[in-house]
Amino acid sequence: MTATAIETRPTRLGIGLTGLFAIVAVLATVIPLALIPNLIGTLLVVAGTVRGTRAIVTVGAGGLVIGVIVAGLAGVEPEPLLIATAAAVLAWDAGMQAIDLGETLGRTADTSRALVVHVAASTITAAVIAGLGYAVYRIVGSGQPVTALVLLLFGAIVLSAAFRG
Repeated sequence: MTATAIETRPTRLGIGLTGLFAIVAVLATVIPLALIPNLIGTLLVVAGTVRGTRAIVTVGAGGLVIGVIVAGLAGVEPEPLLIATAAAVLAWDAGMQAIDLGETLGRTADTSRALVVHVAASTITAAVIAGLGYAVYRIVGSGQPVTALVLLLFGAIVLSAAFRG
């Protein structure tokens, strides 16, 4: 009897969701200064998911966050920054979940339901966090610099990373 190797790479659905969220992050902060880190981040987060390499996914998500920070410092309004930040975190989360499911169950297993439920729950969580961030921004007053909002978003990213760890 011969043993067959299990293909542990993520499914196409996982790769597609990761890419979709990365593209949303890019489109939300389309300014020339943020374009380079955003495109590099998108390429890395998708390539890392395809290869099943968590470190590359994390570096790619970091590139997307750098794009958000650059856009914020360039004066982009808070709403696109919130969308881009949430999308960057969701791209990272979807990529990591796709890698986890691939390693645990294999590429041939039907993991679409588990992935979609996880991504949906993460999207709802990101929407609530972004809504709270926007509410804080509005309550404090629109006279505050956008840098304060960027720092608040960075805190949300650190918090989500702590939950993941």
